[in-house]
Amino acid sequence: MNNIINKSRKDKALETKRHLHATADALFTQYGFDSVSVDRIVEEAGLSKGTFYVHFQTKDDLLVSLISDYVEKVDMDYQAFIDTFASDVPATDILLQLVDKIMDVIIDSIGLEKMKILYRTQLANNTNTRAAASYQRMLYTTIINVLERGLNNKEFMTGMTSQELANHLMLTMRGLTYEWCIRYPDFDLKTQARIHFDLLLKGMQTESK
Repeated sequence: MNNIINKSRKDKALETKRHLHATADALFTQYGFDSVSVDRIVEEAGLSKGTFYVHFQTKDDLLVSLISDYVEKVDMDYQAFIDTFASDVPATDILLQLVDKIMDVIIDSIGLEKMKILYRTQLANNTNTRAAASYQRMLYTTIINVLERGLNNKEFMTGMTSQELANHLMLTMRGLTYEWCIRYPDFDLKTQARIHFDLLLKGMQTESK
């Protein structure tokens, strides 16, 4: 009986958290993050302020949690995208198209303001941002597998492991996204990402490529 009650409470808590996520996301999208208060979120959600603070310490914490949940879903979408490529497609082509897809998600689905808040909270180190930045993130595994494919097919000759190469690719992606945040609108993220990754991947290729 206790197990049933505990499961019911966990399910209810998860449902409440998801409801806060959905309500806040809709408000942030419509009015902007800075214009939406915790009071506005709980009022729109039909919940008490105390309930909000059971799940989140701050509004920033809610946003990071929202992005973290989104990261898990979108990483599965990235893997599904990779699975659509035939076995004879070069790893370089796959990675460039994956980068295009990731930049589309960052620009169109997450957006500039949310990325700025995510970076701010990561720098402040005052909330859990591991899902987006963790080396255990599913996206790392996806990229590592594509790089392994390229290494096995002798596309790349770098003297580095697939793990090391994946870390460099993710560092480049994070740096480009940060540059977009501080230089918008004078920095075209998708164009710059294609240019930089094209250069990076060409530098990894064997001479015969």
